[in-house]
Amino acid sequence: LDVTLHLSHAPAAFGPETTLACTYTGRETRFAADAVLLVTSRTGNDALYRDVQALDWRDAGIASLKLIGDAGAPGPIAWATYAGRRYAEGIDAPALPPDALSFRREVIGLDPGPGLVPV
Repeated sequence: LDVTLHLSHAPAAFGPETTLACTYTGRETRFAADAVLLVTSRTGNDALYRDVQALDWRDAGIASLKLIGDAGAPGPIAWATYAGRRYAEGIDAPALPPDALSFRREVIGLDPGPGLVPV
């Protein structure tokens, strides 16, 4: 697809010649580009959530509205995917007590063997 990734660079100038500066050394790289796609934001965008919250969603039969994924706290795509999956799995699940773990945890116990006393 003739796509070049420039990781750990900050935009310095856009135009007929694009300039990026290395975030570690400051060294600049100049190149021509038909298009530039910046993947930089680490700020949540909860505008859709707030817009829906302002609507009359309860009268439409919607029981709850929850902010999840990148809208609340941007991060790697795996985190957003996990947040969506976790929310979907819990839709019809019974409510857990407030201090209950939301995941299963197994505690391994060792058998000290015959004649030995566990410490």
